[in-house]
Amino acid sequence: MEKLELLSSVDLFSQLSQRDLAVLAGHASFYDFAPGQCVFEAGTADRELFVIDDGEVRIVRTADDGRELDLARFVAGESFGEQDFLSESPRTASAVSDRQSRILIFPTRGASLEAVMMEHPKLFARVLHQFLVIVAGRIRSTNQLVSENSSWVQELRRQVFGDKLTGLYSRTWLDDELGGLLARSRGETGVLMIKPDNFKLINDSYGHEVGDQALRILANHLKSVLRDGDVGVRYRGNEFAVVMPADDAAELTGRAEELRTLMKKADLRPITGGAEVPLTFSVGLAVYPRHASDGPSLVLSAHEAVFAARDDGGDRVMCPAAGPEGA
Repeated sequence: MEKLELLSSVDLFSQLSQRDLAVLAGHASFYDFAPGQCVFEAGTADRELFVIDDGEVRIVRTADDGRELDLARFVAGESFGEQDFLSESPRTASAVSDRQSRILIFPTRGASLEAVMMEHPKLFARVLHQFLVIVAGRIRSTNQLVSENSSWVQELRRQVFGDKLTGLYSRTWLDDELGGLLARSRGETGVLMIKPDNFKLINDSYGHEVGDQALRILANHLKSVLRDGDVGVRYRGNEFAVVMPADDAAELTGRAEELRTLMKKADLRPITGGAEVPLTFSVGLAVYPRHASDGPSLVLSAHEAVFAARDDGGDRVMCPAAGPEGA
C-alpha cells in the first residue's frame, strides 16, 4: 500500500487505476541513502523515476569553473526524474541525498524499463498519454505566462531559482544574478548573511523534520519583513541571505540590526507543541563596492563576517574589517 500511495502522487501516474499502480509497485523498490551519498551521477542514462518517502535530495550541477551549483531540492512526498524517464539522453546533473533518505525507485535498480514496458504495453500507453497531457498543460501555462507580459519573467525566475523547501530564492540566484544586479546598482548594495545561533537545539530536541518546518517558518517570517527591492535567499542549510540596495552603508547597517531583531520574533510554538524556543541570530554584512568589487567576493565577505559574529558570542551584526562602522 505504501508503494501505491507514493506512486499515485507522481503526476505521470496520477490517473492510473489501482490495478495499474499495483503492477508498477511490483517493479519498484525502496533504497536507503546516507547523508552525502549520490543517488545518481551526471552523465548516466538510467531511465528511473524517484519518489522520496523520507529525507531530502539536492540536484546539483558542476559549473565550468568547478563550482557546485544547486539546481533544485526535493523533500518527502515529492518526485523527480520524470523528464529523463522517457528519454535515453544522459543526465546533465547529479542527485545527492542531503540527509538520511528513503527513496522509492521505479523500476528496481538492475531491471530494464524496456522489459517492463514490453511486458505491460497497454499500461505504458496510458502513461505516455498522461505524459503528453502534462506536456500540453505546461505549454499552455507557458503561453499564458508570456501573454501576461508583466509577470512571466518573474514567474520563470521563481521556477528556475526557487528553493523548494522555503520558497525563497536558492543559492543559484546569487551565483547567476547578483553580478548583474550590482552592475546596475546606483547606490550601495549590501549582502547580509543571517544564521541562527542555536538552531541545532531544534534539530536535537525535535528532529530534522521539525527543523525543516522551522526553516519554512523562518523563511516566511523573513519574507514578511523584507522591503520592496530586497531579495531573500536560502544560502545553505539554516543560513539565509538578503540582498538589499541602499543610499549608503549607514542605512544598510541600520537595516541589518533591524532584521536581526525582527527575526527573533518568529514564532516556532506551532511546531514545538507550544514550547518557547528563543532563537538569536548572527548577521554578517558586506557592502558593495566598499568590501568587494564583484558578487562572489561580496558573498564571501558576508559569509566570513557572519561566522566572525558567531565566534564573538552571536546575536550581533558584524562587517568585514574595513566595514562601514570601521569594525
